[in-house]
Amino acid sequence: YSIINTHDGHITVESEVGVGTTFTLYLPAHEKDVKEVELKESSKPEKPAIRTGRTLLMDDEEMVRNLGKQMLSSFVYDAEVAKDGAEAIELYKNAIDSGKPFEVVILDLTIKEGLGGVDTIKKLLEIDPQVRAIVSSGYSNDPVMTDFRQYGFRGALAKPYTMKDLDDTLNKVLGKS
Repeated sequence: YSIINTHDGHITVESEVGVGTTFTLYLPAHEKDVKEVELKESSKPEKPAIRTGRTLLMDDEEMVRNLGKQMLSSFVYDAEVAKDGAEAIELYKNAIDSGKPFEVVILDLTIKEGLGGVDTIKKLLEIDPQVRAIVSSGYSNDPVMTDFRQYGFRGALAKPYTMKDLDDTLNKVLGKS
């Protein structure tokens, strides 16, 4: 819905019990002829950096967890996922106890049921004051996203994010850029 509004579009919904639901998305047409657009050399996507390490991604949406895990795996990360803060905290503790700690943690700011990113980072900082955590949210104007350091995060990643966005944020947080 946020993406559709950002692009001056709208959405309609038609639903009939026992039959199904239809969502119709309306987005404005692009005004320029695609043939006229020239690709600049700098617009070509760069290949993301290959690195190894363990990453924990917390998000309450299964689709985001699955896609995020695939993206992280393409960077050769051993990625684990959690659906809420309680699960993330448990996985983090287990990783430390096993001698295989996470290199970085990505926490969704808003979790519908359970601990969200702010409450989770507080607990993780108690466990490990050196935790490298990134806050992620579709609400880019949220104060936590703009002042993430005040909450104990080392980076912020606005949804929806691309491979390049993820790579750039990981590089900044891990001190590799």
